[in-house]
Amino acid sequence: MGKNTNNRKIQYSYIYLLIGFISLFFFNGKWILPIAAFIAPVFLIRFLRFRKPLKGFLIIVFVGWVSNIFVWKGMMPMSGFFYYFVAFMMSIFTSLTFLIDRIYTQKLKGIVSTLIFPAAYVVMDYITILTNPSGSYGTLVHTQSALPLLQLVSITGIWGVTFLITWTASIINWLWDNYFEKSKIYLAFWVFGIPFLLIIIWGQFRLSQPIDSTTVRIASINSTKAEHHHRITTNFDSLVEKANQGFLRNCEIAASSGAKIIFGRETIISLPNDKEINFIEKAKKIAIRDSIYIGIPINVIPEKNSNENPENKITWISPRGDILFTYHKAKPTYPGECDYGDGIIRYFDSPYGRIGSVICFDMDFPSLINQTGKMNIDIMLVPGSDWKEISPYHSYVASARGIENGFNMVRSTFKGFSASFDYKGQLLSSNDFFKTDEVILYSDVPVKGQKTIYSFLGDYFAWLCIIFFLSMSVVYVKNKWISKSSNENPAANNV
Repeated sequence: MGKNTNNRKIQYSYIYLLIGFISLFFFNGKWILPIAAFIAPVFLIRFLRFRKPLKGFLIIVFVGWVSNIFVWKGMMPMSGFFYYFVAFMMSIFTSLTFLIDRIYTQKLKGIVSTLIFPAAYVVMDYITILTNPSGSYGTLVHTQSALPLLQLVSITGIWGVTFLITWTASIINWLWDNYFEKSKIYLAFWVFGIPFLLIIIWGQFRLSQPIDSTTVRIASINSTKAEHHHRITTNFDSLVEKANQGFLRNCEIAASSGAKIIFGRETIISLPNDKEINFIEKAKKIAIRDSIYIGIPINVIPEKNSNENPENKITWISPRGDILFTYHKAKPTYPGECDYGDGIIRYFDSPYGRIGSVICFDMDFPSLINQTGKMNIDIMLVPGSDWKEISPYHSYVASARGIENGFNMVRSTFKGFSASFDYKGQLLSSNDFFKTDEVILYSDVPVKGQKTIYSFLGDYFAWLCIIFFLSMSVVYVKNKWISKSSNENPAANNV
């Protein structure tokens, strides 16, 4: 009887594995379905509960690796052996959380055991984001599009949403282990269901509250597909002046349409060292004449035969013609892309709120962007440059930083999804490079942000998960030692 039951469990485990494996193709990456982020962990946990820990872990690593190869193809700026290696390491780190759950729940019972998997997942994510050159790119929070749920980010950072997704899987498996007994369902409803429901209700309430702020018209300038083709097929030196004049002309058009703040997409201007000052002087004249702020994203090209890397920066000019600040990109999209800045965010105060800027990939790093909350920045203006496979995904990744830190944002991106969002993550305006030839995106953006709990307390929720996980590890070791002592001394059980 026991052998037949065990065989049946093994057979069922392969069904769970298959469902989990299929779900992984929609779990993250290019084919995201938000519900798959909830489904896949349920069945992968279930599969591992019926298998020996190490063998089950290796199988999950393999299926995770296979799915990663397909779902991240084209979304990560790498290829060849390195791409397959990174896809494998991503699977290793994720699969470790399932192994931890499998091992710990052998000794730890009760509903508190359901917190082990989500806590371990958050800890692993936290370590990965702090050490990974890709930042938060690819984390679970970016699989979700439901804004009521995402409002939690303003309190806990991305860790709270990750915790809820993975806790759902753990709760379902705990109920499954207990044959969905009524008493267990009742307990799960109060411990898990009510808090989850309250989070959604609060998120919906936050979204329903009007933003009590005036708006400012911001224009973000891009390049058209025709201009991009022209850059590729035309001698670069002869194109520099045309690019200069095109950007300045679009600044004048935007100003005549009521824009008070104007900036371009990442490296919209490419200039050799000796022509940079002259171009900035031309921009200053327009800023003074039209009483506007101009942000110029510049790719400064080093001299020929120089060992220096290009500079990737944005320079801001005031309506009085003053240079307000220059910010250099802090995080590389790929090694050797350009010289990098110090990672200190700059800002300026204006009649339209406190304005800050970073560049493209910088927005993937919560620890970098968390500076904005302490600086009370109201609007972030972000030049970017993407490619088709990561559009519109990458712009929504950036919008999560706005919810975290309570700022409004405009992201102007080349070969991607240019968009503006308020501090709740609500889309205000957008422009898809691949669907339109419009060069200027106009956004009427609130001039005031909102202070958030996360911007004040930072990654406290991740640290709570770390403390909880370490505490449960101590309890696990203690329980295992007691169990081992009892087995070695059976007479003690009869005392």
